Amino acid sequence: MPKTQPDPASSLERHRDPSDGAAARGDELFSFAWLGLLRSSDERRADAGTADMFDRLAKTAAPENWDGLGPGTAGSLAVLKNYVARAFDQALAQEAVPMDADAQLCVFNTGLVSPRNEDIYGLFEANLMPDKQPWFLKGWCTAGVHHLSAFAELPEPPSYSADPYEYFFDWNMPLSFSAQIFSREISRLLPGAGQEMPYGLELALNAAVTSTRTLAQRNPGTAVPMWHAQKHEIQLLLPLYLVTPEVPTAALAISRGDASYLGVGVLSLEDAYAAARLVARPSAHWLAPRA
Repeated sequence: MPKTQPDPASSLERHRDPSDGAAARGDELFSFAWLGLLRSSDERRADAGTADMFDRLAKTAAPENWDGLGPGTAGSLAVLKNYVARAFDQALAQEAVPMDADAQLCVFNTGLVSPRNEDIYGLFEANLMPDKQPWFLKGWCTAGVHHLSAFAELPEPPSYSADPYEYFFDWNMPLSFSAQIFSREISRLLPGAGQEMPYGLELALNAAVTSTRTLAQRNPGTAVPMWHAQKHEIQLLLPLYLVTPEVPTAALAISRGDASYLGVGVLSLEDAYAAARLVARPSAHWLAPRA
């Protein structure tokens, strides 16, 4: 039987559906397009195998920590993979993945820039293989590349909130939270914490939250914006110092309500960095990679 070409237009519309649960999991990109063979972390550490699409993007983009903060993350590019998947989800939801006139190419703005501060785009070509993803990733490129001339206008980077106020901590608003709930979350991050004195851990958390709110009031840059994909909202991250005053134990995620902030979760520093990187490269000293 002759090979049939998928209809790129109908495929793109189908994948724009924001109610699709795949978008919340961040795997929409992988059902939308074939990305080629991907290397493992072990292969990167051993400098084995052929560079894949994520290797190429890391090389194209301005240098930064794309592996993450956790032990054993070297070579994983975990932060970059999470970033690209979530950014693509957002671009689809905002209908910012335009096609060319012939419906043979489509493009999205990754939100990343080259060392020369040029926008980096992901370029897709219609997939001729039946029963496969409707597109395949042709590569990463900056404006001026021949293939991008097929588009009358290139898309803007995906955005997360049009309200600048949401990205900053308002120290005039109170912060409410449940130390009892958070103590259970801390115990999952630090097995054994508060096992003998569970109420002592709650008291420590109360003190840590009071302290971090004071830090954010004196230095609003302490609060780091993050994107909560499932709730589709900007939240702020604050450091929780429970073991040492120099290095935070975890990050407290807070959500802005009409009259106050509400503590909504506790994240490991690794997860906090990945969530924050979706919005911007974290610059707060407490969430910066350490040598």
